[in-house]
Amino acid sequence: MLVINKAVSFIMVDLDKSISVAIKSGETQLGINSAIRAAKMATAKLIVIAANTPEQEKEDLKYYADLSGIPIVEYPKSSQELGIICGRAHLTSAVSIMTPGDSDILDLIE
Repeated sequence: MLVINKAVSFIMVDLDKSISVAIKSGETQLGINSAIRAAKMATAKLIVIAANTPEQEKEDLKYYADLSGIPIVEYPKSSQELGIICGRAHLTSAVSIMTPGDSDILDLIE
């Protein structure tokens, strides 16, 4: 059981680092409205949503992302933690990755 926890912790650190690097070196958009728009227009390569995003917004985003074939990763922490990873001082419920830059975030979903 301890090994599983370490593995989950390692994956979490990788996800945090990958999001941070994508924000700094790639092209991203923050916010649920931008994520839904990116899913509708199929411009994102990946969308990350916080665990505490309201259910109605999650359903809308998942619907459009499924139509466009865009993968969604649910960030297991809150929107406050996601905002901190993105370098913002406010809540961030979604991050749309348009181009990952130097990040390996697209490799994590495969």
